[in-house]
Amino acid sequence: MQGSRLFLILALASVAAPALADWKQDYARGVEAAGDGRWSDTARYMQGALAGNATPEKRVRLYGQRYEVYVPQHYAGLAAWRQGDCTGALRYWSQGGNATFIQGFPDLASVEQEGKSACSSASQVATTEKPPVVTPPVEDRTDTRPSQVKPPPPPPPPVVEQTVQLSRDALILKPLVDAYLSGRYADVIKLSAQVPPTQRLRWHMLVLRAAAAFTLAESGADDSATAIARKAVTEARASDATRKPDPDYFSPRFIAFFQGG
Repeated sequence: MQGSRLFLILALASVAAPALADWKQDYARGVEAAGDGRWSDTARYMQGALAGNATPEKRVRLYGQRYEVYVPQHYAGLAAWRQGDCTGALRYWSQGGNATFIQGFPDLASVEQEGKSACSSASQVATTEKPPVVTPPVEDRTDTRPSQVKPPPPPPPPVVEQTVQLSRDALILKPLVDAYLSGRYADVIKLSAQVPPTQRLRWHMLVLRAAAAFTLAESGADDSATAIARKAVTEARASDATRKPDPDYFSPRFIAFFQGG
């Protein structure tokens, strides 16, 4: 009897475990596809993630020591927007509590706001009103002088569709954020050297560089990563001593390293 019970438990576990892992794997691959701009792949993987778990989470372990914020509706909507489907994008961003949850992550929220603005602008261009029909005045037949009919006014200038773009800062930092979220920490260190040394961008760049190097150092993948992380923390704190890394975005170990560095 006990042997049969043990067999049943093991059989159920073998069926349930892949289902649990599949949505995490789909999400991880979807985030990586988004970082590479492969939007059709992003949409496909996020559909799998949503089928397994549609509830946003601040921090979920995908595999090993990789922890990510879990926002499948955000990435599904982003993929729809990038492929020209504004209706689908707005639908995903409003589902599953995403609209409220995403406000806790300013970088992600700003991307959604840019998408909503772009979709709104495209809608306004598509529904531009037609110019009014101008009726010439009726000639006054009691006047012996030649009638003076005023010419119709010129038509209004054509509406020029304006492309709504991400802010300059978001565009510059986006490759670093995408690489960090995708677990490509060595790429974060390389890309950080390309960020302009402006005061507004410098602190964010240095924190991402420090976090990526810190993760590489902990994994033992790069012997020089610890020195890179310490130097980036020192420069970030010198750049703006009042700012701290967001605990919803970075791991507790890195935040402790940043504060003690």
